[in-house]
Amino acid sequence: MNAPSHDEVDRVLRLKRKEREARACYPCRKRKVKCDGTQPCRTCQKRNHPHICTYDPPRDARREASNAASNAHSASPSPAHAQQSRYPTNATVTAPATTSLRPDDTGKNYVYSGDNSVVSILRSRASDANDSMTRDLGSVLGLQNTFNNYPFMDSKTPQEKWVSLLGVLPQRNEVLKFFHYYRVTAYPFNPILADMDRFESDMCTYLNAHAAGELRGEDRIVDRWASDKSVGHISLLLATLAAGAHYSDIDYPQRFELASDFARRSFHALRLANFLFRPSLDIVQTLLILGNTLQNMGQSDAAWALLGTTIRLAQTMGLHTERSTLQWPEYVRNKTRRLWSTIVWQDSLLCMCYDRPPIVTVTGWTTDDTLLQRGELSYQEIMHSLCRLILDIIRPDTFVGEFDRAIEALNRLDSLYQHGQPHLQLRDNCTTLQQHLEHLALKMHSSFCVSVVCRPAMKQSQPQPHLLQTNILRSRAKGSLIDASRAFLDFQALSVVPLRSWSMVHTVLSSTLLLCIWEETRNDPQCRDLQQCVIDVFTASESRATDEGNSDNDGQWLSARHIRALVTLRGALDREPERNLPDSEPWLGQGVNNTGFGPGMPNDLFNDVNPFDNSPVSYLDMIMNGPMFDMSQENGFL
Repeated sequence: MNAPSHDEVDRVLRLKRKEREARACYPCRKRKVKCDGTQPCRTCQKRNHPHICTYDPPRDARREASNAASNAHSASPSPAHAQQSRYPTNATVTAPATTSLRPDDTGKNYVYSGDNSVVSILRSRASDANDSMTRDLGSVLGLQNTFNNYPFMDSKTPQEKWVSLLGVLPQRNEVLKFFHYYRVTAYPFNPILADMDRFESDMCTYLNAHAAGELRGEDRIVDRWASDKSVGHISLLLATLAAGAHYSDIDYPQRFELASDFARRSFHALRLANFLFRPSLDIVQTLLILGNTLQNMGQSDAAWALLGTTIRLAQTMGLHTERSTLQWPEYVRNKTRRLWSTIVWQDSLLCMCYDRPPIVTVTGWTTDDTLLQRGELSYQEIMHSLCRLILDIIRPDTFVGEFDRAIEALNRLDSLYQHGQPHLQLRDNCTTLQQHLEHLALKMHSSFCVSVVCRPAMKQSQPQPHLLQTNILRSRAKGSLIDASRAFLDFQALSVVPLRSWSMVHTVLSSTLLLCIWEETRNDPQCRDLQQCVIDVFTASESRATDEGNSDNDGQWLSARHIRALVTLRGALDREPERNLPDSEPWLGQGVNNTGFGPGMPNDLFNDVNPFDNSPVSYLDMIMNGPMFDMSQENGFL
């Protein structure tokens, strides 16, 4: 018999050493009491201190972490190692003692704290890096979640969670039908998924497992699909199906029900994945898509609230700052950068529509200065840069005059637009359908940004010819409102995207309303023709639904604010302006019950409002952002 090699001997010794390693948590081992090895263990739960139930990492893991820290400035890894780390597990990501990023008790997630936090300061000054209290400062100070299961649902045991998961799983026919709509129609104009190729690969893995019967038996739990990571991916898949159903070609009632059902199942999967206590990249992307779907279904207030939660979860993971990702593999860092840029995209556009303060920041990530130097930017690259610019616009600098800031912002917008690909700058350069759609989508977004920048000049009741800045801003404002309306009309002729995207509907309605009430455009025949064309687009589907029964209707999902804006606009257009009447004549509100939009609106809704008493911007804000909550009943329970 041949003598075993040294490698074999070392392997056996390592196995024996692992068997001797303590498997009890630190408090139980300190008190020398029995520990069941769970997290938190039953003993710590009985003693009412589950938050300090922590386990020391294996010796090999500690040695590897120490070696990784000592070799942090060594040469780059070999190609084989780089390939292996392309799909890393969270357990392989290590952070030095001085960083504010640390794994939680399970070793699968991270909690971000800034350098000035007590956790980071104490951890950086700790004399003994192996001290348990030093490693677990987050739990000791109550700055870290301890619930391994989502507490606000009935499913508690692994078996109950598995059965609940099987009840919301996407079926094969659902994936094959509705993911296509998301991939082709929704994703190109709102690319929330940070890595589409990887997502599609994971989706194929899911479909193969589903076909093989791994996700059918209620009595047999399949570990790889019962983990929080897998459940989070399933919730993301369901979210894409919700968005896909919204953009599908089926009739409105069924489309709405399907999108709502997919969203409900996706959110239930999020609860099974303990999203509020254990966020992940998949969970953040899921919440972004669900929020955008709510927004596109007309529920923009709910989308606004959900986006705030999403951003906070992303900040918990440290996605808002590049420094917190320095120890992560390059693949994860790139994905994180794209995901945070997408969050900036969502927050900046929604804040600009509502004129509300943003939550996101862009200072945590270094700006790619070579982006504008190389030119030929794609639609997505221009939109990401545009949204970063929007943040500067909606965060005014008090040391610079309002008009000076507006002129500077216009120059930056123009410069950015000129760095786009040829088909984005000029429609004559478009050769494919997708190029036409991207050109029109960018035209709508950029025109809306220009109109927002120029609103200081629009707020003035009378033009001031002696001010050059005023003339420039008012001229650009008029052009942007016309361009946005034209782009919408051309876009809806080629695709369903503008009629089912809340931001685009908001853009065209606000633009046409301003054209209708602004003194420089309300009597312009060209502007009135555009207003009428927009009204005709929204009334066409309503008329088809009445004449044909169950035909598609893109107007039914409009929110109350959209309906109110359309009613106001239609009321204005139903009656030609009478030039001889004084400006105080209240011409709005007449004929509003004959608009064909939504439920009957009271005739006196706008009778007490004179659009000429205020600036057009203030009047638009009153229409689009009217009070949605009755605060007069806050004094009593009943």
